[in-house]
Amino acid sequence: MPHVLQPSQYCGINEGTVFETIATVCDDVAYANVTRTPMCVVTIDFKKAFDKISHSYLFTILKKYGFSEKFQQRIRSMYENATSTIQINGHQSSPIPIRSSVRQGCPMSMLLYTFCLNPLLCNLEKKQTGIQIRQSDPQTAVVAYADDVTKFVTKNNDIQIPQDALRCSEAASGAKVNIGKSKAIAIGPWDTSVTIMNIPYHTETKILGFHITSTANGSAIRAGPP
Repeated sequence: MPHVLQPSQYCGINEGTVFETIATVCDDVAYANVTRTPMCVVTIDFKKAFDKISHSYLFTILKKYGFSEKFQQRIRSMYENATSTIQINGHQSSPIPIRSSVRQGCPMSMLLYTFCLNPLLCNLEKKQTGIQIRQSDPQTAVVAYADDVTKFVTKNNDIQIPQDALRCSEAASGAKVNIGKSKAIAIGPWDTSVTIMNIPYHTETKILGFHITSTANGSAIRAGPP
């Protein structure tokens, strides 16, 4: 997994945890506040994320990343030609082909999803200017834990990049961004008249169960209810 996934994906690798993900977000928010760096933090919500992934896209991704034919065939046997039926008042429908989704409850589902999300993260990391706390550190343009994606935008000229990347990902994978549940937070002197995909601005958001605020009070984080 570490050889395939982008560094911004914390799910699926031994060193990656929810706490590492949150710590990265908090560090960047605190640094932007202290240095008065204009930054927009965008939490991206995908509609029924695991249900929308196209099977043909999944098979293409596995082949592209060089998984063995034997492994690919085993995944195909789980998803290819899958059908479902509906029973209403004792009457059962004809088989309905299932051409998208990774199965809930399957131990492989989260890992398969991270593979499908990986091209989007790669695109954002390569093209987007992020925030850099130390000169020796790489810039942080995006962090993700499975389908929880947090984007950092520091320049107005970069606004079009995540929009184009997300639209491209939607067209290829079948994913769909939920604008109503996505949130943007303005950090420092960021101009809130500038919008990204019409995502509304808020003073705080919840990432992986933790509330992240727009200020740098302490760690700019507080735990949500259990």
